[in-house]
Amino acid sequence: MRAPPPPKLSKAEADALKWLREHNGDGLFDGNGVVLAAGETAPHTRSTWNALARVGLVEFYGKRPDGTGRGRIRLCSEARP
Repeated sequence: MRAPPPPKLSKAEADALKWLREHNGDGLFDGNGVVLAAGETAPHTRSTWNALARVGLVEFYGKRPDGTGRGRIRLCSEARP
């Protein structure tokens, strides 16, 4: 059985995926919902991360320290080179 074709990504989605790959593939959300990874803040919006999660290329996990909202984000195995 063949794997499904990769999803068609917008430029913003492809750039965000590339950024996360280049920043260790794992990050956390700060109090404003901005991703922090490898000591840098991502130049991408929450809606871009949500779109990548919908197609299964990133996943959200963990809770924030205050117990609310999403705490972390990581690449799914399908998104790894």
